[in-house]
Amino acid sequence: MRLQIPQTLDAILAANAREDRQITLIEGEKEQRVLSFQRLRQRALGVLGALQRRSMRPGDHMILCLGDNERFLEMFWACVLGGIVPVPLAPGTADEHRRKLLRVFAQLKNATVYIDTQSLDRLDEFSVANGLLDVAAQLRANAIVPGGLDFGDAPGKPVAAAPDDLAFIQYSSGSTGEPKGVLLTHRNLSANIASIVEAADFSDRDIALSWMPLSHDMGLIGFHLNMLACGASHAIMRTELFARRPLLWLELASERRATVLCSPNFGYQHYLRQFEIKPPQRLDLSAVRLIFNGAEPISAELCRRFAQALAPHGLKANTLFPVYGLAEASLAVSFPKPGAPLETVALDRTALQIGEPVRAVAPGSKDAVEFVKLGRAVPGTEIRNVDGAGAALAGTSIGHVQIRGDNVSRGYYASAADGTQNAASQSGDGWLDTGDLGVQIDGHLVITGRAKDLIIVNGQNFYPADLERIAQQVDGIEANRVAAVGVGLPGEDTEMLALFVVHRGNLADFVPKAVELRRAVSQQTGLEVARMVPVNTIPKTTSGKLQRYALAQSFEQGEFATILLELDALLASKDVAETDDSGPMSTALRLKQICERLIPDMQITPETNLLDIDLNSLTLARIHEAIEREFPQRIEVTDLFDYPTLGQLATLLDTPRA
Repeated sequence: MRLQIPQTLDAILAANAREDRQITLIEGEKEQRVLSFQRLRQRALGVLGALQRRSMRPGDHMILCLGDNERFLEMFWACVLGGIVPVPLAPGTADEHRRKLLRVFAQLKNATVYIDTQSLDRLDEFSVANGLLDVAAQLRANAIVPGGLDFGDAPGKPVAAAPDDLAFIQYSSGSTGEPKGVLLTHRNLSANIASIVEAADFSDRDIALSWMPLSHDMGLIGFHLNMLACGASHAIMRTELFARRPLLWLELASERRATVLCSPNFGYQHYLRQFEIKPPQRLDLSAVRLIFNGAEPISAELCRRFAQALAPHGLKANTLFPVYGLAEASLAVSFPKPGAPLETVALDRTALQIGEPVRAVAPGSKDAVEFVKLGRAVPGTEIRNVDGAGAALAGTSIGHVQIRGDNVSRGYYASAADGTQNAASQSGDGWLDTGDLGVQIDGHLVITGRAKDLIIVNGQNFYPADLERIAQQVDGIEANRVAAVGVGLPGEDTEMLALFVVHRGNLADFVPKAVELRRAVSQQTGLEVARMVPVNTIPKTTSGKLQRYALAQSFEQGEFATILLELDALLASKDVAETDDSGPMSTALRLKQICERLIPDMQITPETNLLDIDLNSLTLARIHEAIEREFPQRIEVTDLFDYPTLGQLATLLDTPRA
């Protein structure tokens, strides 16, 4: 029997407005604020009163674009209680974050934007530099900054929602030319919350801890709305704090006796790199029963490494919980059984074709690729695989993964007057195409790839066409002569970006082009190009579409290894030629080049203090990851704060350690 969850978010909050259940907002190691569920509702009503005095009405849009979790939750719930539609967006310092905010604002037309003053000022600077003054001026006119509301004395008047009313719009993470806003109704969310609670066996005895941002569906739905609905106290750790101090995540879990945790694949890798340098002491993870792993392709090997590393600290076997979901499903699609061991399957990579049966092979064999089984459909959700013509596939044939259920969105926000963006998302009988390819083996879902070559790096979605559009802004790069592809690199458990570029001349002539391409992509997206690959040709279908999967397969089979070694040598020679310095300064130059790839729009010198130039902490984490690849196990992420200039870091790296 399914659990009875109220059918609207406002009713869920009202039913759980308890003083003995609380949210702990962790902003720093010693900086924590506690907010009871009851107090959250009271404060949300106060904010709603201020919004209603500004003449905001049901159906209006409120873009939430700030990293302060406490302010985010107050405003989110104020909107829900007043029938205003919240639109969470990830704040960030990269140009692409600002461009996305402006695109979403233009798409929604006359939305109000909740944003901090510093981000608003940076947005103004960006709009001046990119000729976007008109839309930025309109956004500023519609902006509300924290502290800018007139609360008065009277709380707001709640507006009762109906189950089929729009609850909020969840925009997909990452870079898109035209952002896709997933429409989630109260019924969608209530249905999925009930499914999650049942499938994961949640109760009010659980204690959850998450560092996922509230702008992400796993953070907002999975580890806030879901926990609130089942009456479970939970803690939300600021994302930037995890990026800066990953070891603190499990220290807090130990301290709080957390039972439920979560992270995408890259978070486990980020944690383990610091763990291996400085293993923590006195951790007790014996209370943990589930650690969700989702939001990006899951590495079985990384799951095993994480479980083995933490076993001496009380982490029980079979706590890793690999799941599959997407925003269009209001989050969850398939879960394994809680407490079940990690299950994987080795398939022949040469037989992963749509409509064809998969072939199981021995693990470790030449053409074997290991996939994680992602469990069965959560209650109330159906999963099927179809071929290219939309016909259902039986048995273990790979197909397009489709889903159906009360939790499935009716579509996307239609910026066009005719609503065509909505109509394209679902079939007439309610099945929605997830965009993923997969197969069901023994009733368990296995995701084998992405139909549209979506690239997922550090939990963020990037669309190849958008990255290729940016690359084509570089002189000499033409359409259909560059391909952006997600690839696996040796020693890395997460996906990386490779750019394949048609180049038939001298390899030395490719070097300046490679440098400029890296700079362009990083500047506009904040994403590092891990590999630049010159190729004679890019494979295409008979209709002219790029076959990116073929490039990824060739890359991972080592077909480009020789030319990449030659290119690395040329790039290194170029670096040496640009300086006559030696000793610590040569190391500083290498660090400078790393920073220039990741923050190319800023002038960096060995004396630049990285903490003084307003870098997002996730950017600092990416800088550390890049340094780690060149100087393995030489510095910790905290060293970026103790030695914040490149000169200081270079001296540290050149000083022998015990």
